[in-house]
Amino acid sequence: MKKILYFCLIIVIAATLMACDSQPKTITFLTNRTDLKNTILKDAQEQFAKYYADKGWNVRVETVTDYENIVSTRISGNNYGDVLLIPQTVEPKDLDKYFHDFGTVEEMKAAGWTGVNTKAFNGNVYGLPVGLQSSGIMINLDVFNKAEVEPATLTTPALFLNAMLKIQSYGKKNIADWKAAFHTQTATGWGLAQWAGGITTAAGDPDYLNYILPWDNDAFWNETNNTAGNIGKMYELLYDLIVNDVVESSPTIDEWEESKIWFAQGKIAAMSVGSWAIDQFEKVAESIEVGRSDDVGYMPYPFEADDNKLYVSIASDYTIGIAKNTKAKEVAVAFAKWFVDEFNYANKTGNIPPKVGAKYPAKIEAFNDSGAILVEETPATITLEGALSLAEKNAASSITDEKRIALWDSVWILDYVATAFDVRDNKKSTTSKELLQAIQNKWNNGISAVIEQYGNKPNR
Repeated sequence: MKKILYFCLIIVIAATLMACDSQPKTITFLTNRTDLKNTILKDAQEQFAKYYADKGWNVRVETVTDYENIVSTRISGNNYGDVLLIPQTVEPKDLDKYFHDFGTVEEMKAAGWTGVNTKAFNGNVYGLPVGLQSSGIMINLDVFNKAEVEPATLTTPALFLNAMLKIQSYGKKNIADWKAAFHTQTATGWGLAQWAGGITTAAGDPDYLNYILPWDNDAFWNETNNTAGNIGKMYELLYDLIVNDVVESSPTIDEWEESKIWFAQGKIAAMSVGSWAIDQFEKVAESIEVGRSDDVGYMPYPFEADDNKLYVSIASDYTIGIAKNTKAKEVAVAFAKWFVDEFNYANKTGNIPPKVGAKYPAKIEAFNDSGAILVEETPATITLEGALSLAEKNAASSITDEKRIALWDSVWILDYVATAFDVRDNKKSTTSKELLQAIQNKWNNGISAVIEQYGNKPNR
């Protein structure tokens, strides 16, 4: 009997080993970065093969244009590779349907991973950030230095505005073909929406976005104190920059590509943009004769919290996930973790690595050393999920109002900024108070919808 059991055990083990050995050793990785196909991604393929040479594992990289639409369709058709950047179209409730989890949020954080809340659901992590990004202000350090302005001292809106006035005066007097102390990127639309990335800094609280803002009657304007509200002070600064004429001359001409060159030439001193753009600005600076990548700097939005600290939110752009239908899960998981950790893809693309102790890009390291505290915005609990989007959906003066206050949407802020430019050009006399009060009134309508569905603001 023992011999029979022993023989059966050998058969089971052999079958298991054969099954494991029969699993594919080459996996397919889908990514949107067509621009990196022959550089960083090619290097990743070669290094992964060397790293796991003893196992014979390899990765085939497939770059996809129109990534969101094409890959979303492929997911529906059950043909989406082994490892991929999870499309934003995949709803949280469907993550488990299409992707394997890496473990619980607590387990991943304990292992040193950050940014894991981005693609987590019911406590499980389905996507690892390929890189984290922060929001802030790109600055030309050479121009700041020549105008005798120290970025680290600019911790309040008033100090920042005065610095821009000083730089504008210096630029007009000393720099040929001077453009602006601060370029708002108004004509792009999306450039203005970048200011929403400063909400956590302005509020000074990583809980603010999901636990306070949907119920905040003082978000844009505080009637009690007769001052700009918790995040209204951010948009008040934008208004002040415009009416004080330290910005671009025309708000209707898209100058994004040109502005990168002007910035490198020292004709623009600052602009609001995510850290994802640092790499672009450095490359432009190195491509022109008078540019220097060392002049590209980055600073937090100038909103010091009550505890005298500057809080800066970090968030993931894309996360890397493991296809639920992969036949090579072991290889896929190994590649995903290796790509983000050992290969340090984030550092190579100018982003913040999502692993504690990983090397930061130089500009982000300096940003971190400046005293800014990088924090993750606290995700909403399952019971509060959707409260913010409901507030945004209903933050309008009427059902036909197309300028509802959706934070990352450019429509409402374009309207706000257009008025500020008209004030600058002496076409209107509308104050920032009047504008922010009108925005707060719309936001209050959103709050009413939130209270009706979710109840009053939760206790924290």
